[in-house]
Amino acid sequence: MPFHSRILPILILLVLASALISGCIHSPEPVSEEHDTLLRSPPPSVDERLQEIVSEGVDGAGIPGAVVGIVTPYWRWSYAAGYASLSPEIPAEPGMHFFIASVTKPFVAVAILQLAEEGKLALDDPIDAYLPVDIAKAVPNSDEITIRQLLDHTSGIADYDEMSLILEEYENPDTIVPYEQGMCDGIHAGPLYDPGMGYTYSNVNYILLTLIIDRTSGTSYEEYIKEHILNPVGMKNTTVHRTNRLPEPSMHAIELDDDGSIMDFSTLHKHYDRGSGDIVSTAADLNAFHTALVSGELISPSSYAWMKTSSPQSEKSSHMGALGSGKGSYGLGYVIISLNEPKDLTLYGHTGGYTGASTFWYYLAEENTYLTLHTNSAMKAAAAQKEILIPLLLFLVDGNPADN
Repeated sequence: MPFHSRILPILILLVLASALISGCIHSPEPVSEEHDTLLRSPPPSVDERLQEIVSEGVDGAGIPGAVVGIVTPYWRWSYAAGYASLSPEIPAEPGMHFFIASVTKPFVAVAILQLAEEGKLALDDPIDAYLPVDIAKAVPNSDEITIRQLLDHTSGIADYDEMSLILEEYENPDTIVPYEQGMCDGIHAGPLYDPGMGYTYSNVNYILLTLIIDRTSGTSYEEYIKEHILNPVGMKNTTVHRTNRLPEPSMHAIELDDDGSIMDFSTLHKHYDRGSGDIVSTAADLNAFHTALVSGELISPSSYAWMKTSSPQSEKSSHMGALGSGKGSYGLGYVIISLNEPKDLTLYGHTGGYTGASTFWYYLAEENTYLTLHTNSAMKAAAAQKEILIPLLLFLVDGNPADN
């Protein structure tokens, strides 16, 4: 089966899931002063068990490597297992940079909500009032689709074929696929349904949101994210990716083809994913962003409440193995998973999938705990969730980490 046929369903499942390598490294991750509010390490028994979960999980999932960052009310923990690269072999390290893929979307949602708080836009305004005129004319129903419906994927706008854009760049290393290409593909596919009458996860929604940020903020989306989110939070290891090289040190985005050859997607440009998956970060920075979001440093409590308000159209059953069952839904750039059997647990966050890269980014509401997990494989994202993510969540819920 062709590589793109095998990996595309995995990428889709990773985005909507909210879904034998040796060697490991455990060391304190360098953090900036802005993050230096909690440097206490976990108790030795907790540290040992967490290391075991991740190291055994990397082996069990059959993935090259993983990096993890956890922040609880009691301690901060970072860890890496396996390899960041297979050719040459480079051990994974806690502070490595990686593609966060669709975890970019909460950044865009925060930017839009900040602009709404400043009165520069309103969530229930039609998008044709804020888009460039030619784009507004090209989008069917642009006079009916609201900004809120772009944020929660109820606009009816189709997605683009991301794998075809990825392969276009992979097979032509000097090619930069512009965001307009995928955006126009989705727009020209025609509306899937009337605005608000369904739910379809579409990266095109978030590309359009970046154009609204351009128009209403007086600066570019890229500069706005830097000045209004990254700098205030102290996210010095996070960038909107605009080169074909990851900052070092980095987790390479790698997959193994059927013949065993290594396919490295680390050197692709990500312009086509503007606002939908174009940010590079670290586990520590992503946890710092989530902490600032939940604590009210970036947007007001009422705006954060809007992020957590899901559309009825997006609600579906959610099953997370031993962790339990419940329902999952999508708010404003935010996934909500509510589990009630056998565990009572609410997860807020997002997942991100890109060829060779999977990111799980969650806030455990009942535990007041933040977790970021990145693995350098998308094809085995489901295995990483089963072997690493769920055991980590189970331990954080049941392991009594404050007392162990």
